[in-house]
Amino acid sequence: MGLGYKGDTGHHHTITENLSSLTSNYDYHNGYFGTRGKGNGKVRNIVSENPVKTAKDFYDKAAHGGIERQMNNGKGVYTKMKDGSILSFREVSSSDGTPAVEINISNSTEHGNIKYQKIHFVKG
Repeated sequence: MGLGYKGDTGHHHTITENLSSLTSNYDYHNGYFGTRGKGNGKVRNIVSENPVKTAKDFYDKAAHGGIERQMNNGKGVYTKMKDGSILSFREVSSSDGTPAVEINISNSTEHGNIKYQKIHFVKG
């Protein structure tokens, strides 16, 4: 995690630039990935035989071309995209212990149809 953009791209990406690589690999409907999880519709689940590997792959695709940093608490990483979207990855979430990726588009200027969501990667 040195200087530059995640994935050694030549420019700072928006989250929408990475959408096609996500939708070609993961279920995507009405702005959400995976299936509805517990609670409100913003909590999502993606089932995998190897949840950590799948979560890392999803995060790497979503955050490609962003600027990645360590979280202050040391429990994960986050990436800021050119459009203002912030993606975070934690191998162990505080809510249920599964790997999780959060997509926060609250400050985004160009997020397409992607909605705010927290995706848990669960054993299937």
